Amino acid sequence: MKKTDRQKTSHPFRVLFLSSEITPFLKSGGLADVAGSLPVALKAASPEGVDIRIATTAFSGIRQHQSIRLHHSFLFQSPSGKRKADIFHSRIGTGEGSVPVYFVGIDDLFERKGIYGEKETEYPDNFERYLLWSHAIRELIRSESFVPDIVHGNDWQTGLFFPLMQTWQKQDKELTATHSLFTIHNLAYKGLFPLDRLPQTGLPEQYGHFSKLEFYGQLSFLKGGICCTDILTTVSPGYRNEVLQEPEGEGLSGALRARGERFVGVLNGMDMDRWNPENDPLIKCTYSSGDHSPKKFAKKDLLDLFGIEESPELPLVAMVTRMTAQKGLDFALEAIEHLFRHNERVRIVILGSGSPVLEKKALQLADTYKGMFGIRIGFDDDLARKIYAGSDFFLMPSRFEPCGLSQMYAMRYGSIPIVNPTGGLRDTVSPGRTGLWLETLSTEGIIQCIREALRLYSDPAALDRYRTNAMLEENGWGKRAGQYLDLYEKGSGMRIRRFTGPA
Repeated sequence: MKKTDRQKTSHPFRVLFLSSEITPFLKSGGLADVAGSLPVALKAASPEGVDIRIATTAFSGIRQHQSIRLHHSFLFQSPSGKRKADIFHSRIGTGEGSVPVYFVGIDDLFERKGIYGEKETEYPDNFERYLLWSHAIRELIRSESFVPDIVHGNDWQTGLFFPLMQTWQKQDKELTATHSLFTIHNLAYKGLFPLDRLPQTGLPEQYGHFSKLEFYGQLSFLKGGICCTDILTTVSPGYRNEVLQEPEGEGLSGALRARGERFVGVLNGMDMDRWNPENDPLIKCTYSSGDHSPKKFAKKDLLDLFGIEESPELPLVAMVTRMTAQKGLDFALEAIEHLFRHNERVRIVILGSGSPVLEKKALQLADTYKGMFGIRIGFDDDLARKIYAGSDFFLMPSRFEPCGLSQMYAMRYGSIPIVNPTGGLRDTVSPGRTGLWLETLSTEGIIQCIREALRLYSDPAALDRYRTNAMLEENGWGKRAGQYLDLYEKGSGMRIRRFTGPA
């Protein structure tokens, strides 16, 4: 179909959104929150002009989930032969603005305790899991009679779909007019497998070239999305600029530079209704940017939960994080130990899990400094909300941060971010207005910035200004969803009807 013909197409613009996880059903990190909110925002931006549907994985226990039903089953062809897929169905969003979600299950490949692995170790059959998932999605398109105008994939788990789609388009006229967009959420996760497994994917030999999926002698699913899509995005303009050079490009800067103007940074957004201290039922009290004085009750509740005695004159610094070196937790724990050893007047709580070494060190510090430092190992979304609401400052000393959502949640709840100005943290946190920037990413840099936070806390008027500014930051999806619609148009050559609101 010619570009001019496509512009005349009368049906709503069809988007198939691929993500291996999605809030509120399945979550390991920020990708799930994006998948659970961006499609709804895209639908809201063009209620009649966009027909968007989501395909994700069928998680363990899905058959017992009250809001999910078995939709249908089908056989699909894979390089290893016929396989069976079970398709479960639900929706996210409300009313006419809700979006269908298809959960694709294949045998018991996703009936696991973890999503990608357990105890910091990836599942050994991840190659097969996401290979078969990609082939099953091709059959899902057929079975639903839903031929997308664009397929929007996210991260390495979806990357293989796009080179496969290129081969399918040569054989299947139905897909010849389908275009593609791929979003990188974190270059550190490349989906690496032995290169000699390329024939098992069903791809021709030429896809093993460095211009396609080859990465330093290995096969990278992520490169499938980077090299084989019409438009490539990542989750902040700052991160986009950083990864064009090494070492930030993780060995992929050349492939990223090759995409030129078709590689774009678009900030992630957040669901401003779901994350709202004015009506959040999970926090001790509600409050607003106009009156955040009730936040002190949320702080008391949080201190009680962690067994820390309330001291209104002491600021509470918090982290909700993966406990990894990427998040700067090694520096943070050294800084915490130094602060307490030198009797700094501060209280600190952390929620997270990750490296066993870092978990052990955090637990030891919590035992040494009981009543001053609290730690919870694991992931607890309800507790995370209480932390955003109850903390005075929110620490994110990430070595790199493609976008970050936690700093946005913290600001929404009036907790002032203390960040290393990298990637999306630089793009979203304004020093002197909504947050504090580390001068250097180091133990000493964190110590000095927390001491700056202590000085800010001792000036109630200045603290109130920071807090109000932070809570008023517009980090919703409205404008950012519009940027994605612009990119869909650029990638497909089609025009999308936009919601213009009342006259």
